[in-house]
Amino acid sequence: MDWITCANSFITVVEQGSLAQAANKLNTSSSALSKRLSWLEKQLGVQLLKRTTRHLTVTEAGQLFYQRSALLVNDWQQMLAETTATNSEIGGILRLGAPLATGSRLLVSYLAEFSHSYPNIKIELHTVTPGQLPDLNLDVFISREITEFNSSSYIATKLLSYSNGFYAAPSYLENNPQITTPEQLCQHNYLLFGEQNHQQDHIFEHNQRLLLQGNFITTNPEALVAGAVAGMGLILTSSQTIKRELDNDLLVPVLPTLKQPINAIYAYYPKLNYHHVKTKLFIDFIKQKAATMEPVY
Repeated sequence: MDWITCANSFITVVEQGSLAQAANKLNTSSSALSKRLSWLEKQLGVQLLKRTTRHLTVTEAGQLFYQRSALLVNDWQQMLAETTATNSEIGGILRLGAPLATGSRLLVSYLAEFSHSYPNIKIELHTVTPGQLPDLNLDVFISREITEFNSSSYIATKLLSYSNGFYAAPSYLENNPQITTPEQLCQHNYLLFGEQNHQQDHIFEHNQRLLLQGNFITTNPEALVAGAVAGMGLILTSSQTIKRELDNDLLVPVLPTLKQPINAIYAYYPKLNYHHVKTKLFIDFIKQKAATMEPVY
C-alpha cells in the first residue's frame, strides 16, 4: 500500500459514486479497492466513507480529505508530466473543455495534427455550456472572453480571432435570387443557430443591422453546416469553422466584405506552482496554427 495509490483510489470512488464504477475505471477489483480505502482510513484514524450495500456517503472528514488530496494528487501527476517533458516523448492526459460548436467544428480540425505531433498525449474533450465559468477539473477551458472570472486562480490567453460572414452552397445560390447588396440578404432563407425564434437581429461592421429569418434553427453545429451544404439556406459563421467545406467548394462566401465585428476565443487554465507542459504545448500549437488562418479584411 502507498499513499498516492490509495488517495487516488479514494478520489476516484468519490467522483464515480460507487466502488464498482471506480474499480472499473481503475481497472482493478472492488475488493482490492475496498482494502485500499480501509488502509487509508486506518492511517488517517478517521472514517472517510459510510458504506452500505446500496449507498456510499462521504463523511465530513472525507469531504475535506477529498478536496485537499485531489489537488495534491493532480500536482503529483503534473510534476511527473513535467519531469518526462525533458525526454523526447511527452505523455499524459490533457483535459479540454469547450462549447459544442467550438469543440466539434473548430478544435477538432487542430486536434488531429496536435495528436500526430504528440502521440503520447491522450486528449479528453468535454462539452461545456456556453457562458459557463472555468472548471478546475479541466486543464484548459476554451471559450469566448469571460468578463467575470477569478483571475487569482486562472490565467487567460487569447487563442485566435474570428469574424462571422455569410456562406452558402453553390446549389442554393444557383436556385435563388442573386445577392449583390446586404439588403437583399433579408429576402433569403437562413439556417439559424439557437434554441428558438426564427428571426434573429444581427449587427455587422459599421453598425449595420440585418434581421435574418429562416425555416430551420438548431444548437447542433454539425446539423447547421450539413443543412447549408445540402442547399437549405445561408449560414452566418466563421471561415475557420467551415474550413473543410470551403476547401472542398461545398460552401462559398456570400458578400465576403460584409462581416460581423471581430471576436476572440480564449484559453483559460489554472494558475499552478509548476510548469504545466501539456497545457503550454497545446496553447502554443493552437496559436501557431491559428495565426495562419486569421480572417482577411
